[in-house]
Amino acid sequence: MIILTGPQRTPDERGDLAEMAGLLGAAVLDGDAARYVLADVEAFYRMSGWECCERAVTDVELADAFGWPVKDLPA
Repeated sequence: MIILTGPQRTPDERGDLAEMAGLLGAAVLDGDAARYVLADVEAFYRMSGWECCERAVTDVELADAFGWPVKDLPA
């Protein structure tokens, strides 16, 4: 399973995140990380601009805590 995060401050940013997740066949964290089986996570990707969004920063902190491999998507 691939998980994706990115900027989520506006409806447009949330739409872009959902669209990219669909293209990648990825899931988006929705505040319930416990529902993902940790062993099933192959990669955790973050979209450009993630560091400016508090929610995305929290997603990345969770990924780090769970030991998921975190990678940046090319801009």
